[in-house]
Amino acid sequence: MNNVLEFRPKCPHVESLSDCREALEPAVMKIVSDAIGRGYTAAEAAMVIADIADDYILMLSRQPRH
Repeated sequence: MNNVLEFRPKCPHVESLSDCREALEPAVMKIVSDAIGRGYTAAEAAMVIADIADDYILMLSRQPRH
């Protein structure tokens, strides 16, 4: 799988994003694998994961900043 962080401009959060991705990617791949086991395609599973993540980001963006 390509690491999209390679294409991001350097910023202070790149290392923490990279660490976060390393920690979470196996769990996400297990979710995809489980979805495939239930009869969904890998593309369907990935799109749903992305949609859920997008909804979560939108929800976070609506929260007041402290």
